[in-house]
Amino acid sequence: MSEPLVTVSWERIRVAIPRVVEAGFAIFVVVILGAVMTVKSDVFLTTGNLQNILLQTSFLACAAFGMTLVIIAAELDLSQGSVLALIGVVAAETMVRNNSIVLGLLAGVGVGIAAGLFNGLITAVLKVPSFITTLGLLIMARGLAREITAGNTVGNLPGGWKAWWSGEFIGLRMPIWVALGLGVTYHIILRYSRFGLRVYAVGGNAEAARRAGINVTRVRVTVFVLGGIAVAVGGFTLLGRVNVGQPNAAVLTELYAVAAVVLGGTNLFGGRGSIPRTLAGVLLIGVIRNSLNLLNVSSNMQDVWLGVVFVLAMTSQFLRRYLERWANRSEDTAIEVEVEHELDEELRAIEEAEHSARSMAHQELQTAESAEQSADSTTEQP
Repeated sequence: MSEPLVTVSWERIRVAIPRVVEAGFAIFVVVILGAVMTVKSDVFLTTGNLQNILLQTSFLACAAFGMTLVIIAAELDLSQGSVLALIGVVAAETMVRNNSIVLGLLAGVGVGIAAGLFNGLITAVLKVPSFITTLGLLIMARGLAREITAGNTVGNLPGGWKAWWSGEFIGLRMPIWVALGLGVTYHIILRYSRFGLRVYAVGGNAEAARRAGINVTRVRVTVFVLGGIAVAVGGFTLLGRVNVGQPNAAVLTELYAVAAVVLGGTNLFGGRGSIPRTLAGVLLIGVIRNSLNLLNVSSNMQDVWLGVVFVLAMTSQFLRRYLERWANRSEDTAIEVEVEHELDEELRAIEEAEHSARSMAHQELQTAESAEQSADSTTEQP
């Protein structure tokens, strides 16, 4: 009887494997890569280098947090890099012309919200695939950024802008804290609000969510707007680091954001994911970039290896899907084992009941025959 129970326990372990891989894939790779780089370079584990990794990935983290919401809702935003550059030049131009940091921030956030509304309304209301909608905005936003600046950078920002972003709190630069604050905010929205539950529902099964009374169109539009706000924050962090608005900045940011989201374990087809997992994916990309620099890999070969990261992201996605199918088969097998075990027990009980019934019938038959023989003997006596 212990063998079936052992089999069931092993099957449950097999079911848990894909969940562990999904949650810990990026963290595991970061730890392994960090251990290797600690041996290869004396600089890797220094405080300055670790903060440099966080600082360089701060604007990517903001974009990836916004992309997480969009992907969980089963949509895609390919316009992030161009919109981020547009936000940077609009904010910088507004600050320079009006000598006002506040107006620059408001202008940048306005551009982010407008971009989110553009993507959301065309995708959700007009039913144009988000891939096409955001690809169109990618081209338009980059063109607008170049048109506004005539292809030049926008400098001479107010002094208080650079001073604030160069400041530190508990040893960490402000762009890092801004990215962390955005991540915490979006994590709370996803995990602890009704809207977050609706985002997961829409991404998991939009038709079922609609039948449950969820306004799918509103959820999708809101997700794109939140994504635009996240890109605006990312644009501010990048502008705070370089202190100039660049129309050609943040090229391929959207692809790095998708890679970070998928590497972190978010389902590319929607319905599952989280902000902490995306953060792990961002750190993985940051560690890879930093490691290539420390190893003196040429910029051309860095592009090759970063291309491998994109392939790795999709490979990890399909690996997790394969493990899920394998686990589902294992779960079915575990259920079959439990059912067979229960059937065996029932069959044994039935056989014992039948055996008892036959024994009682046999005893009753013998008793009846004995009584009949006694009656016959009594009748034969004179």
